[in-house]
Amino acid sequence: MLIPGVIPKEEPLLRVGIILPEDKKKSVSLKISNQKTCLFYCDDKETSLPVDGKLKIMYSANALEISGIENSREIQNIKLVQQNQNDFILVEKVVAGRGFHWLKEIPVKLPHTIEIELKDNFLMLLNELPLETYLACVATSEMGAECPDSFIEAQTIVARSWMLANVEQKHVHLGFDVCNDDCCQRYQGVNNLTDKSREGALKTSGLVLMYQNKICDARYSKSCGGVMEKFENLWENKPLPYMQNIPDAEIPFNVDLSREEEMEEWVKESPRTFCSPHYIPEEDLKKYLGDVDESGHYFRWTIEVSQKELITNLNEKLGLNATSVISLIPLKRGGSGRLLELEIKYKNNKNESLSVIIEKDYEVRRVLHKNFLFSSAIVIEEIKNEHSMVPDAFIFKGAGWGHGAGLCQIGALGMALNGFGVKEIVTHYYPGSKLVKIY
Repeated sequence: MLIPGVIPKEEPLLRVGIILPEDKKKSVSLKISNQKTCLFYCDDKETSLPVDGKLKIMYSANALEISGIENSREIQNIKLVQQNQNDFILVEKVVAGRGFHWLKEIPVKLPHTIEIELKDNFLMLLNELPLETYLACVATSEMGAECPDSFIEAQTIVARSWMLANVEQKHVHLGFDVCNDDCCQRYQGVNNLTDKSREGALKTSGLVLMYQNKICDARYSKSCGGVMEKFENLWENKPLPYMQNIPDAEIPFNVDLSREEEMEEWVKESPRTFCSPHYIPEEDLKKYLGDVDESGHYFRWTIEVSQKELITNLNEKLGLNATSVISLIPLKRGGSGRLLELEIKYKNNKNESLSVIIEKDYEVRRVLHKNFLFSSAIVIEEIKNEHSMVPDAFIFKGAGWGHGAGLCQIGALGMALNGFGVKEIVTHYYPGSKLVKIY
């Protein structure tokens, strides 16, 4: 595993969580592409693989059991080591989009080594592999294989920097560095691995973004909506000079989206920014997006949420016992227009008028939509009922997808499609940073 604060001098191995305890899996089916060169261990004891290379591993009485293999009960740990770097293990029904509106299950082809163990009475599956192999897979898991070379190389540098900065350590308690999903970075094994993504990792091998002798915590999102958000508005209150409110544009402009009036006008417009249809028409986006992304509008979009839907969300996620939502009032916005404080006025089951204040972009997105709102850079309109003080529904008119800080993937794609090079892309999104080869 990676060590916080240590800059590696050679390519490290990475441990990636593929199936997590929160997925609540009691069984998993595997297919080994080449069982002749795959070593199979049960509790560190080498074991023969079935001739057809298929394994079904199940939870049974606080242990693992392998279907169809004799004396394979009460196992605590399973390990498969592939000796040929071109081989893979197919894992069925891996969760993609945990907690988001694009949630689905997909098959994933994993290279190198996998380990399976029990955690909290559920299966946990890990993939251990070299960092550069992982990054080649991330580039075309996050976005599609049709993306131009300069985008793939920029995405790879940013993903490497974020990984090696190793700041968040969300899953260290489970014994791995990073998970396979949008919580960290999308990694779908070799599913989408191409010659272009391999070349992107090879050409940028060991290259990271650095600021004042530290690797940049280079976070990124799908679309900033036209202006990037500050780091401290989204996560811990510690400003990062390379992650600021900057227009995602070739020609800078001044706009203060923390002001309600300017935000309302901004959402109605289609300013000339890199992530806008001026640089990449939204009807063309589908061929460039990752496999689990939804085709649709990323720059500007509209969603209607009924009174009933909103009450259900608030009661499930905040435990309010609300019977009606009277109003949603923006109190504070970041420079990208993202909501940092939102007041919700409501009546409870005792007909009392109450209010609650939601803080942070993530929480606003979580509570306003059952499957997580695309972005919190929204203006809110009420659908009035002339016979009641209670709105029938709320309309959210939004800008961008995701938190909006750091690299805007659709903006970087727009730059790449319009002739910008790798260095121009990464320094645009992380101003003041420098490209440094660490190994």
